[in-house]
Amino acid sequence: MQRWFLVTVLMLLTAGCGGGSFTVPKEQYREQVQTLGVLPLMLDDASEITHPERDAVVEMLRRYNNSTNGLLIDTLKGSKNYFDVRPIPGDARDVFNRLVTGRNLKGTGDELHRGYVINGAEIASLAEKNVVDALLVVIFNGIERQEKRWDRTKLTYLKARYNVIMVGAMVITPDGRVLWEYHGEPGEGFLPLQYPDFDEAHYNKTEEVKIRFISIPGLERTLAERETSLFGKASWPRLHKKLFEGLVSELSPGMINPLRNQKQ
Repeated sequence: MQRWFLVTVLMLLTAGCGGGSFTVPKEQYREQVQTLGVLPLMLDDASEITHPERDAVVEMLRRYNNSTNGLLIDTLKGSKNYFDVRPIPGDARDVFNRLVTGRNLKGTGDELHRGYVINGAEIASLAEKNVVDALLVVIFNGIERQEKRWDRTKLTYLKARYNVIMVGAMVITPDGRVLWEYHGEPGEGFLPLQYPDFDEAHYNKTEEVKIRFISIPGLERTLAERETSLFGKASWPRLHKKLFEGLVSELSPGMINPLRNQKQ
């Protein structure tokens, strides 16, 4: 692990590439995918979730995914990028077991992420049954990767391997083609499970910074944190809301052609 101290802080604003990418021209995507089916939010519980209370982490993620699935649907509909957005019914665990046939790691360092091999026959069956042009697959998964974490002063960081919950997503056609894929921004996971204990190192006057797991109550409070609306009413959980808004922003091919849909 590496620990760095910055004497001079220079803030640079740079335009980074997004975490999602289309594999076909946006015009082609817009023409081909006008009715989008959205599968239940899935969790790969066989992935790298090394928290000592692993089962509690898995249960918590499943619970929040189940309760926020409707928000993803609403956010996609609100973007008005599709003629229709349809939730695909089913149990998330059952859908995952039928859909995923393999896993692989891609990238290096803080861009390391997990890819998935999808059962084409299952995708075709779900698309035909629900009458959709393509399916949005979203999978939460744990991974250990090299990342840079800053202390609260933003003057010191520790570069090391951390366990983090990531989110991967794909839009897949009934014939198994991936039209769009998302794996997040470099170094930005959905939910960190570990943190560097800079305060302990400071008070013990040592350069050794220990990496600790965030407690289950701490993770629960992070997932439960909500944004307050303009009128003081509680809104959706902040982390999931931010994730879905980011996904929808990345997955925006532009407005559909209303005249074309009227002719169908």
